[in-house]
Amino acid sequence: MANLYDGKMAAIYDAMYQTFVNYDEEYTFYNNLIQENNGAATLEIGSGTGNLAKRFEANKQNYLGLDYSADMIAIAKQRNKNSSFIQGDMRDFKLDKPVDSILITGRSTSYLISNDDINRTFESVYKNLTQDGVFIFDFIDANRFIPFTKNNPVIVHEAEFENINYIRESHWDTNNSLENFMLEWTAQYYTIINGEKEIIENDFSTVRVFTLNEIELFLYLNNFEILKTIDRKTYAYDTYVIVAKKIS
Repeated sequence: MANLYDGKMAAIYDAMYQTFVNYDEEYTFYNNLIQENNGAATLEIGSGTGNLAKRFEANKQNYLGLDYSADMIAIAKQRNKNSSFIQGDMRDFKLDKPVDSILITGRSTSYLISNDDINRTFESVYKNLTQDGVFIFDFIDANRFIPFTKNNPVIVHEAEFENINYIRESHWDTNNSLENFMLEWTAQYYTIINGEKEIIENDFSTVRVFTLNEIELFLYLNNFEILKTIDRKTYAYDTYVIVAKKIS
């Protein structure tokens, strides 16, 4: 991962996603899945700047956030005084106490670019769940996303937050030399001032998209049973959401 979530980009990301994502709907969606499976304590991986944490905190739920970026966590802590956050890597983390449900939100699975990354993450999730705990996560569907990027080489997102207009221009390179349905993503971030675009940051990442069959196999190999598969359209791309149960 490049510098997308560090330094000033953490604040820019936060501002843009306030308009990209309806966090009230996002919270209701995930919380319903948690409650269906009797989850009391929840860990959110990829908690970012704490937008979901704010909703869990308002409802006095047992919530913990984990994120790779110290800058994102700093914003989250400022915003959510009564919530707990830890900096960590989803591929290798250990909680003081297992939780009933673990979420990976915001398509953060896209940054698990090798099979080892996925297996290590799923193993860490397994170890930090209570018996019969549930694992809920989303991922971008390769079968729909790759054709979409070929037909749309430049994808533009616009957002307005606190009277500032932002534009993100994303470029996806479906480089056939890369393994595992990996793509090279570059993005330019702009503000609009007096009708003119002014660039504020560039970013580059290598990301991975998945087929549903791949994910099903990774879960099986890491001792999870799939309870529910949800075909979900999100603010930008078609995704699947998986609800899986830890099995002994």
